Amino acid sequence: MKHLMIWPRRFLMAAMVVVIAMVAGTAAHAERFQMIELNENGAKAYLRIDLESGAVSRCVQNDSIWQCRAIEERSSDAQAALDSRIAELEDRVALLEAEQRDPPDVAQLEDALDMSEQFMRRFFGMVQDMKKDMAQ
Repeated sequence: MKHLMIWPRRFLMAAMVVVIAMVAGTAAHAERFQMIELNENGAKAYLRIDLESGAVSRCVQNDSIWQCRAIEERSSDAQAALDSRIAELEDRVALLEAEQRDPPDVAQLEDALDMSEQFMRRFFGMVQDMKKDMAQ
């Protein structure tokens, strides 16, 4: 009688392990892809992005059947041009960040203050001239 009770328990345990493995596999599959909804003239379409390989597919529904077609990658020339442009922009950002880190020179600050002082003097001189003209 004991042997009859052990078999259902073992079967139940094995079934639970299989179910847990299936759920884990489904969750891993769901985490592998990201879906982005597109609005194409009212028709539903999706971009499916494979987060592991980087492959991108466009999925549409035709006659109640969903079809996904891979979006072709750029040609090597186009990719090289983009890579070159990215490198240029990264160099430019690095240069701008380096300039931002360096504090302004004392001479530069003095020049800026001199210019603002000249501007203020001219402005107030113009205001005084306008007051004199209006008083006459």
